[in-house]
Amino acid sequence: MKQIIFFSFLLLLMNFVKAQNLKVEYDRIIKEDLNGSLPAESSDVFKNKVIEELKKPTKEILYVLDGNTFYKSIPRTSITHEEESKKVDEHTTIRPKTEYKDIQTKIYHIKGDKGFYQYFSFHGDEYYYNYIPKFSKIEYKDDTEYIEKYKCKLAELTSDSGVLTKVWYTEDIPVSAGPYAYGNLPGLVLKIESPEYIVYATKVSNEAKKEDFENLNPKIKVLNEEEFFKKMGEFIEESKKVKKTENNIHL
Repeated sequence: MKQIIFFSFLLLLMNFVKAQNLKVEYDRIIKEDLNGSLPAESSDVFKNKVIEELKKPTKEILYVLDGNTFYKSIPRTSITHEEESKKVDEHTTIRPKTEYKDIQTKIYHIKGDKGFYQYFSFHGDEYYYNYIPKFSKIEYKDDTEYIEKYKCKLAELTSDSGVLTKVWYTEDIPVSAGPYAYGNLPGLVLKIESPEYIVYATKVSNEAKKEDFENLNPKIKVLNEEEFFKKMGEFIEESKKVKKTENNIHL
C-alpha cells in the first residue's frame, strides 16, 4: 500500500515538474459571421477571399515558464487584392489595392498576479492593457472529455454581460494556465468553446525553450481599464479622420 502511495506521489511530482516548462499548441476556429468584420466598402471578391482564409484554423501557442505564462497567435499571411482599374479623370487611372492583415495577439500573466497584460499598438505607440477577468458565475460540472490523452473537466463561465463560455481543463497537469483570460482554473486549459470561437489544444509538450518565452517590456507603458478605453476611443476617432481623408483623396 505504501508503495502505491509513493509511486502516485512520484507521478504527481513528475507532472508538476513538467508543468513548469510547458509549450501548448492550439488551433482557433472562428464561429461568428465574418461578413460584419470587414469594411462595407470592400469589394465582394476581396470579402470572399478574406472570409475563406478566416475560416481556416489559426495557430496559437501558450508557453509556461516557472509559473509565468506567455500566449501568442501566429498571424496569417497578409491577403492582398487588386481591384478593377478606375478612371479618376481623363489623364489619371488608378488600380486600388486592398489588404487584410492579421494583428498578432500577445497576452502575459505573471505568477501570483490576478490580472493579465495584453499588448496593443496604436499608430506606432505601444501599450499593455492590464485587466482582471470578471465573471458573474463560475460553475464546475461533472462532464469529462479526453483531449490530447488528458482527462479534462468542464467549467462554465458566465461574463458580466451574460455570455456563457465552456472551458475544459485538466488536473493531470497541475498548472493554472490557458489561452486569453482563462488562466485561473485548477488545471491547464485545453479547450474553450465560446459563441464566437473554439480553441483546442493539438499538442502538449516540454519543448519550450527559454528564448521562446517573451517577458513584459519594462519600457512599454501599462494602462488600466479606464486609461485603455480612453486610448481606444482616441484611436477610433483618429482612424475615422484618416479614412475620411483617404476617401476625399480618391474622389
